[in-house]
Amino acid sequence: MAHGLLISDNDLINDLYHFNLKAYVDLGLTSKNSLDEGLKLIELEAYGDIIITLSQIDGRDAALEVMNLLEKKGKDVPVIVIGAKSQVSNTGKVSTLPANLNIPLIVKKCAEILGITAQDMMLKSVPDFYPIPISLLETFSECPCSVFVKTSRSASNNDYIQVLEKGSVVSGKVLSYKEKGLGNLYIPSSLRLDIVNKASQVVMSLLDEPGLEVDQRLKATEQGYDIVGGLLGEAKEVTPEVVEISKKCMESVAKVINEVPRAKNLLLSMLENKTGYLYLHSVMGTYIAHHIIIEISWGSEEHAEKLSFVFFFHDMFLAPIFARHPELQFEEDLLFHDSLEEIEKEVVLNHARLASEMVKSFPRCPLGADAIILQHHGTTNGMGFTLDYKDDISPLAKVLIISEGVVEELIRCKNEARDPILTEIVALLHKKFTKHTYKKIINCLDTISF
Repeated sequence: MAHGLLISDNDLINDLYHFNLKAYVDLGLTSKNSLDEGLKLIELEAYGDIIITLSQIDGRDAALEVMNLLEKKGKDVPVIVIGAKSQVSNTGKVSTLPANLNIPLIVKKCAEILGITAQDMMLKSVPDFYPIPISLLETFSECPCSVFVKTSRSASNNDYIQVLEKGSVVSGKVLSYKEKGLGNLYIPSSLRLDIVNKASQVVMSLLDEPGLEVDQRLKATEQGYDIVGGLLGEAKEVTPEVVEISKKCMESVAKVINEVPRAKNLLLSMLENKTGYLYLHSVMGTYIAHHIIIEISWGSEEHAEKLSFVFFFHDMFLAPIFARHPELQFEEDLLFHDSLEEIEKEVVLNHARLASEMVKSFPRCPLGADAIILQHHGTTNGMGFTLDYKDDISPLAKVLIISEGVVEELIRCKNEARDPILTEIVALLHKKFTKHTYKKIINCLDTISF
């Protein structure tokens, strides 16, 4: 196992780097929160194979001081600098990465320095069995590989039992698991990319069929949504495959919204299909937001298209967590549930910021979409959640927040087996969102058909 020194006073960076670098490239880290403590280890030559440092710590040029000490001692050690505020950031003497918590980028750079290949990382980074949404398995008429069910919360291989053989018919047994409320089954991890790519081709062909019924379109689009979540879960980057299937899915959602006249009908259809939480939020949220944009004085078709893009991607980094914890239904459940590891809770707290950074690399990303995603929980930095919704965020972010509020109430109504009443939902929203700008958006709901 390789070893390195991390000099950082950011606890989140420390936790995420420790977890991911150990998991993906088998790099153990010694962390020092203060620059002086880090410099002491460099003086003792106890830094291992690599040094990672923030560019600035407590107003000091941390990277410059690290490099000066290494040069004084005549040591040539790979140094990665997080952030470009150091005098040495762009000199070519160090590897400089943006200060945006891009985990795949730091993993890739460390792998490059340590001589670890992509195949090495793929074999290292995942357990023997990999969760696959049942909706993805339903794209196949025959099982593309052996399929397993997890019988306990333990990660031990002994807890996975084969339930389907390769080549067996998918529909009957898989449907029975879905009816029982199971969201995922498991496949051998070594086959996961091959299976996702095959499912992608099937879904793409299906979404191109012009006469697809609404229920079929909703199901096929969810399969596409799960594929995008799986691909981003693998690479955390926008690949051509992600772009292609995302566009197809967004076009498909637009068709559904135009064909379904009432919010309740759409919700019922999705619930009958056992739709996953994130996909249901994405489609229903888009539906509500489109209605608001039509009703509000400053709304435009461009705004509606932008929000469709935002709703598709804004919670995508939560997809692997919901896949591992299918018993959870609401985002607030994630933060306070004992079954989540601390590292997963950090992703929950930062998923808005991570998604905002990710979509910047999407070709022709709608202008400002990254800012809306960043602010979709009411904070301006994309970190955490807020109970005090302020005015210092984008108007379209406010539309998204109100739309999600409506969806949450609709889901609660169905969970409690009661019909949604528009006036009650509007009253709840007015109580929760007290600023005038939010109330103007809420008033646009008066004409929606439940």
